[in-house]
Amino acid sequence: MNEHISNVGELKTAQVDANGADDSCHPMFRDVPATVEFNKLRKRLVRNTRQAIEDYGMARAGDRWLVALSGGKDSYGLLAILMDLKWRGLLPVELLVCNLDQGQPNFPKHILREYLAGLGVEYRIEYQDTYSIV
Repeated sequence: MNEHISNVGELKTAQVDANGADDSCHPMFRDVPATVEFNKLRKRLVRNTRQAIEDYGMARAGDRWLVALSGGKDSYGLLAILMDLKWRGLLPVELLVCNLDQGQPNFPKHILREYLAGLGVEYRIEYQDTYSIV
């Protein structure tokens, strides 16, 4: 199946349960600030990312994407946006998240592993001691 992203999936609409919880976003966004500004920013980032993927024909159903996760806010943000698009049924690809463990002393290795496992995303953490040579 070689459909472009624009031909796949329907946008999920918001549903509010009896407790007032809004399901209009990926569960990873449920505990973020409930401000209008944050919600607008999240929606704009998701919309712009989807538009770029469509404009450049970057996604076809069944593709597998490697998402590099450095541990910085930009790569966490990209992963969040891509997962939100997948959750909405608008990104028909499989995601594999990869992190390079550079052997930095006293870095809590369990944090990233627990975070990714909690998201339920397929991930791989590769070890390469580049820290000792810089």
